[in-house]
Amino acid sequence: MNRLPLLILLSGGALAATTPPSPVQLTATTNLVVRETRDGKTTEVLRAAEGVLPGNLLELAQTIRNTSTRDLREMALNMPLDRALTFQSATCTLGGVVTLYSLDGKTYAKAPLMKTVTVTENGRQVQKQVEAKPSEYRGVRWQIPTLKAGETGRCAVRATVR
Repeated sequence: MNRLPLLILLSGGALAATTPPSPVQLTATTNLVVRETRDGKTTEVLRAAEGVLPGNLLELAQTIRNTSTRDLREMALNMPLDRALTFQSATCTLGGVVTLYSLDGKTYAKAPLMKTVTVTENGRQVQKQVEAKPSEYRGVRWQIPTLKAGETGRCAVRATVR
């Protein structure tokens, strides 16, 4: 896979008024999740994602740190998912975060997401709302109400390479 998804920081009102240097430090990592057995125990190990193959599980993460002396409010982290990946799960270590998902990478909502499909009933085509599978998600957004001064958090998506 030549291209890995990138994370974009969308700023809310708290960041719009700031001037360089930014009070937010972001560190992106993409790791291969490997299961290893040591001393009879199976554990997960994160390794640099080099030469990934279909079926490999990746963890795409952003570590966000407030380097300022004041709280930052109303921020969002977006994690788009390339079509070469199949969403598995999302986590975030920050308290109060709301996790939203997207089917198109533009609109976000809480899970489960609904989509419109066209089906044939009694010889007629009708549209119905059905629940989308998480494997159809094309993006994740973490809404961060407050990132306290000096606070660090980590938000991550796990996805399988198609």
